[in-house]
Amino acid sequence: MSSNTVAIRVGRLMEISVQEGFRSVEDVEQQRARITAALDTIPKDQLVVIAADWRQCQLMSQPAANALGLMIGDFNARIERSAILGSPSSPAAVLQFLRVVRESRHPARRVYEERAPILSWLGECLTDAEGARLIEFILPARDSGC
Repeated sequence: MSSNTVAIRVGRLMEISVQEGFRSVEDVEQQRARITAALDTIPKDQLVVIAADWRQCQLMSQPAANALGLMIGDFNARIERSAILGSPSSPAAVLQFLRVVRESRHPARRVYEERAPILSWLGECLTDAEGARLIEFILPARDSGC
């Protein structure tokens, strides 16, 4: 079974892969713990740039969506930019992601349905090494899709 993962592999680029989604508030709290653990690996005064692949994430229950919006908002002070990649084949889920992001109240969080804009927007504030890792994360060799 796939899982939701959070990792900082290069610099301050946080990679979030949401394969299982968030079916419950407990799922959201588990994600909070993963994000907290990743943030603990870098200096407290360093902001992160998040690239999140939510293409497998389906429509969430209302309690899970509400909890997710609050949870990601709790990390606002540690975020420079954040981009979520949603699936164009799941328009209802993407609309829900947009609402969750809006409710997090961070002006530098965005939702995209294509990869190129993520590479461009996040790439503006990344080092060369972080940018190269972003490309590996967003455009994995095994995946030649959109």
